[in-house]
Amino acid sequence: MSLDSQHEIKPGRISRDVRSSWTRFNVALYRPNNFKLALLAIAGLLFYQPVLWPVWILFLSMLIMAFKDQKFRMPIRMPKDIGGLDRTDYYEELVEENFLWGLLTKSRLFRRLLAAGGIMYLGFLRTPNTDGIAASADEGRELWLNNSDCRTHLFLPGTTGSGKSETLMGMYYNAICWGTGASYGDGKADSNLAFCLWSLARRHGREDDFLILNYLTGGMDPFEHMVARESGLHAMNQPQSNSMNPFGDAAADFLLQLMASLLPVASGDGAQWQQKALNMIDALLRTLCYKRAKGELEISIGVIRHYLALQNLVQFYIEGQQGLIPELAYLPIKAYFETGLPGFNPQLAGDPSKWDAEVFNQHGYLTGQFARTLSMMMDTYGHIFADKFPEIDMLDVLLNDRLIAVMIPTLEKSASEAASLGKLYISSIRLMMAQNLGYRLEGTRADVLDTKATNAPNPYLIISDELAYYFAAGIAVMFAQARSLGFMMVAAVQDIQGLKRGEAADEAPSMLANTKVKWVLALEDPEDTYDYIRKAGGEAYYSVLTGYDQNDGGAYQAQGAANIERRNKIELGELKKLQAGEGMLIFKDAVIPASSFYIPDDHKKTSKLSARINRFLQVERPEFSRLPQSAERISKQDTHSVDYIAAQLRRVEKPYYPALEDPILDQVVATARHLDSIQRFDVPAEQRGIALFQAARKALHAAEAQGLTGYFHQPKPDLEPEEMLGDDGEDFEIPEDAYD
Repeated sequence: MSLDSQHEIKPGRISRDVRSSWTRFNVALYRPNNFKLALLAIAGLLFYQPVLWPVWILFLSMLIMAFKDQKFRMPIRMPKDIGGLDRTDYYEELVEENFLWGLLTKSRLFRRLLAAGGIMYLGFLRTPNTDGIAASADEGRELWLNNSDCRTHLFLPGTTGSGKSETLMGMYYNAICWGTGASYGDGKADSNLAFCLWSLARRHGREDDFLILNYLTGGMDPFEHMVARESGLHAMNQPQSNSMNPFGDAAADFLLQLMASLLPVASGDGAQWQQKALNMIDALLRTLCYKRAKGELEISIGVIRHYLALQNLVQFYIEGQQGLIPELAYLPIKAYFETGLPGFNPQLAGDPSKWDAEVFNQHGYLTGQFARTLSMMMDTYGHIFADKFPEIDMLDVLLNDRLIAVMIPTLEKSASEAASLGKLYISSIRLMMAQNLGYRLEGTRADVLDTKATNAPNPYLIISDELAYYFAAGIAVMFAQARSLGFMMVAAVQDIQGLKRGEAADEAPSMLANTKVKWVLALEDPEDTYDYIRKAGGEAYYSVLTGYDQNDGGAYQAQGAANIERRNKIELGELKKLQAGEGMLIFKDAVIPASSFYIPDDHKKTSKLSARINRFLQVERPEFSRLPQSAERISKQDTHSVDYIAAQLRRVEKPYYPALEDPILDQVVATARHLDSIQRFDVPAEQRGIALFQAARKALHAAEAQGLTGYFHQPKPDLEPEEMLGDDGEDFEIPEDAYD
């Protein structure tokens, strides 16, 4: 039989405030509303007993001074726009003080307060949903995080309907207000979210920075649209996504890691086949990167799948044998065919009809590791990955503060395919971070540290909503490294068990350990998720009622004694009854009841404008060899000088230049050649300029010591060159200033 809820005792009724009466009086008095009433009461006493006005004035002055002398603290951080010092943000240093002219010294700790720096608005302090507990004096105060706090990352668990999407949208809005960028990955792929994100960007004039990577197809058959377009039944619909080619500009090592991240976790013989497949794809990617550097092709998913065919791949091997591919790009291909492909005969490389059938079987086993993923990317999502020159470049997105929304349809796809799409997105971000870690160790601070592309005053926000559906290997390292690169990582899940179901289950504890801010919304999971939040919140000592005594009349009254008990700061029942957007924010050792920043629908869902996807033109990268065909002459003046030079070139004659004997210029040229010959390190431009200046200065003093003047040209010859004719018979006159 269930217990009657009327007999339930609320926690607030058994809690006891054991502070002194004086402390409680001061706390109540210095609340703004109570303090106003106290001032009005003193003013009334002043009129009631005017003879005591010196006493009232003195008392009033002391009261106001005490009120103003309060040490104001925010629940987390002070907002930056207020200014002043933040008493919650400080560091301690050891200071030595001298006495008696330095004969005696004393060391003491000095707490140095830092300036207010809150930049991310999370919401406000709410009243705990506990009956019997009075509203706090800090109720309604804003919750802010500074730049350093943001880069310690945030973990946001919450069940369905807890307000995760609205809370994350508020963080996204913060990034827009900073003028920086944000990347929002959604594992539910809700079109409502994409429209809201675009509306917020449009409201602040940043719609040009907005990009969308949409894997949603709506279950539509692409062949039906193809037949309908061919029949002219309806106009062509443009793809509802920007294009992406993560293989377009990256180095070979980057591409190899990207391909490796798309492979499922294997063990035993499957792991051995995966390693062989990675060796094969590594050889292919290095050759493709060389071809791309020469301008012979552009790398894309279609190009990779094309050259995975054995008959196409062997052409690179033949070109390497002919010396058309350098060893750096040829040796991996050579090693694959001659040692990694059983049954292959190098003598028969040009005649596939004579190859052993085992060669095709072995190669087929290796290419089969990538077949399903490449087929999905090209056949299902060809409108995203088919472009050679993509609209989405993750390096540009993260370094140039773009706004991007990524829709991952976990309902449309199987768990493995949805995870592969998420892995591609996560791995692109992870490898971009690796590119910006920096590799230079020598040089000044400006050369080594200040040149990092992500050294910005505000972090770039990376939100991963419903992360459990695409939790990829390597994400724990991202949370560990992102702080130094200027990124804020946000992981939002419904339960921690979802993180442990994927391939990277062993990385979940490490990722959670790298989130210093934990914000739990309404929760239903009493197992792993609540257990983790309960431990993160910690315990505290509370004074509680010992019990009730029955009086003579039969009624019950509270006992006068109170016990001290150690309890959890967060209870499951308290989390289960939270409303949407309400939660408990864990920051350091504090557990703060919080209401998240909510954006009204009329602000994030425009009804007057139509959402538009930014679509770019396919522009081929410029090639210097094509410059003569595409360049146009800017000016048609000074044709005589051009004709004279052309005539000299046609006659294959060296034009006459007056002899020059300039010891200063010779010394500068010699110094420049010496600087160019240094291979152990790169000479910075500043140091190069100093060296050239000192060389010219030294040579100038030497020339002055020898009595040389400033004119080093030899006299012009008395005989001018004769008129020269071109091959087409046109006369070319030598200009008078040809020798100037």
